[in-house]
Amino acid sequence: MDAELRECLSGYDESLLHAAQLLALEDAQGYPRGPLFWNEAASRFIDRLLVGHTSRPPRASRGRLGQHALRRIRDYVSAHLAEPIEVAALAALAGRSSFHFSRVFARSVGMTPHRYVVHLRLQAAIQHVRRGRMGLAEIAAETGFADQSHLSRWVRRVHGVTPSELA
Repeated sequence: MDAELRECLSGYDESLLHAAQLLALEDAQGYPRGPLFWNEAASRFIDRLLVGHTSRPPRASRGRLGQHALRRIRDYVSAHLAEPIEVAALAALAGRSSFHFSRVFARSVGMTPHRYVVHLRLQAAIQHVRRGRMGLAEIAAETGFADQSHLSRWVRRVHGVTPSELA
């Protein structure tokens, strides 16, 4: 990401301050709400910091994907979560070869196309788990994981908890 933190000489951002205080309190109390809460609170803090206190570069950087291409890719992945998603299909959306696409995608997003697909699948799976309307096997099938153990391994790897602890 090429954004730069803007200097602020007066005032403060109340929502950013609240997010920081929540993180500090959670840390001081030994993380009583668990690692998933910490991850979500930290993500909200970082999102608020990026949205409210950074400037975007004036033009798209060379060797990166533009916002329009990234939005098209995200929409495609979200619409096809349950299906196998090939890098070649994502590259075609961006008008690049698979090899070149993988390099510029990783440079633009900060992760490989495969990891990005898994990230979006995990987000969708976590939403399903929290709603509590489906079993893990059904959620895994709906979100493109091979089976419930594959989903469980990814949840533990990324969030440090089991799927049942997400609810």
